[in-house]
Amino acid sequence: MNRLLVAVPAALLLALGACSDDADPADDGSMDTAANEGDAAETGSAPVELDLADAAGACPFIDSELLNSTTGEDFRFASGGPGAVEGEEAPAQLTCAVQTGEAAYPDLTVFIIGTDASVEVYEEELADGTSEVDGLGEAAYWIVHTEDTGAGPALEMGWYDGGTIFEMRYTTPVDTDPAAVEGLVNGFASIGAGISAAHAEAAG
Repeated sequence: MNRLLVAVPAALLLALGACSDDADPADDGSMDTAANEGDAAETGSAPVELDLADAAGACPFIDSELLNSTTGEDFRFASGGPGAVEGEEAPAQLTCAVQTGEAAYPDLTVFIIGTDASVEVYEEELADGTSEVDGLGEAAYWIVHTEDTGAGPALEMGWYDGGTIFEMRYTTPVDTDPAAVEGLVNGFASIGAGISAAHAEAAG
């Protein structure tokens, strides 16, 4: 079967079904982004200029310098949710959206969600057309979407690590060469490894 371009990747839907938290996933229509300050204000997570550590959700786990050097872009705004509350357990679901502030694209969205599903179930749910990523979590994949969405090609990368599912989607501007996006796979695998390590450290 073909993987469809969707707001929330299928692996996240799998995680939601097995997750002990009842929160619904954020989709691209409601996620806080630098281009959607109204929604961001409603959730108490307005876009902030990078340092990503000042943003909520999954944002502090992203290495902004590595993101900029990998993409050749100057990402300056980030917004995420929900934020961790001192004295409480970390939320089961975290998101982050990062933009340059110059235009809607390029942008990077990151989803992190806990799951009771095993790595074997995660692998079974991966659609045809994905390629493996070595050395990232217990199982990882990538795929470049080229569907006509009003943006350019999008690199989707996901991985399973210790009962947590991670998803990244880097969407490029219109007319970007898909081959150039494929060339970013190794760089984004390094970004992903950093996200996993930072998340594990925060979880203790």
